[in-house]
Amino acid sequence: MRNNIIALNAASECGGGIHCWRHSSMTLAGNTITGNTANERGGGIHCLDHSTMTLSGSTVAENRASAQGGGVDCYGNSSITVMNSILWGDSALTGPEVSLDTSSSITISYSDVEGGWPGGGNIDADPVFVLAEKGDYRLLWGSPCIDSGHPDSLDQDGTRSDMGAHFFDQEDYLTLYLTPDTTEVLPGGELGVTYTLINRWAQPEALWILTQVILPRGGILGLCGPDRYTLPAHFVTQRHLDREVPATAPQGTYVYRSGIGVPPAVVYDRDEFTFVVAQP
Repeated sequence: MRNNIIALNAASECGGGIHCWRHSSMTLAGNTITGNTANERGGGIHCLDHSTMTLSGSTVAENRASAQGGGVDCYGNSSITVMNSILWGDSALTGPEVSLDTSSSITISYSDVEGGWPGGGNIDADPVFVLAEKGDYRLLWGSPCIDSGHPDSLDQDGTRSDMGAHFFDQEDYLTLYLTPDTTEVLPGGELGVTYTLINRWAQPEALWILTQVILPRGGILGLCGPDRYTLPAHFVTQRHLDREVPATAPQGTYVYRSGIGVPPAVVYDRDEFTFVVAQP
């Protein structure tokens, strides 16, 4: 399983996000597993009965179990190998991040584990997510998880791997993130969006921001811009905006897209998300 979001699920017993059971073998890479709950064990992940799992480049955060293993639980002669991952903000009566019984084993390396865990390259430090409270678990510049993964593994930008499901792209010195409050709105309502802008340059940088909405049938609506701004050196800022949704907006799936750069041809970075205008 690669590059999935597994969020806000619930289990009456074990394995709120993922339950690996009875001699199963599973490989997870690049997944975000957040906000899941279990009434007993393994809020995020539960491995049981001689099962094995490899978890790499993933984020397990803010899951909850009533008993053991808020993030990961390994039970009944099972084993888990974790690398280049983040386990943070999970909760349970016992073992908020990791729980295992005496017959099971877990190996964790080059990962960020809240409360710490033995293993080469592991750290215990706030991962500095963009907006975890809104479900955005990407990394802000300055996160201790950037370039802290296994030294023999690389991200898509050619730098040393970051910990977690989302690598920080270092190909340019200016970064844009868009984080919606919700992805479903009603005609006549409001769509809240947080813009995160990052300037890694050692000097101030002028840029233009252009925002568009792609309509359900493919047309493009210019929402705002290009508007000029200047970011100070080594600067991170976040700004929340409320966008009015016209009462006449047709139902369907839209794409909200913004880019930063110098018009008409230079684009430093862009980001987008889909949202749905639903029936009242």
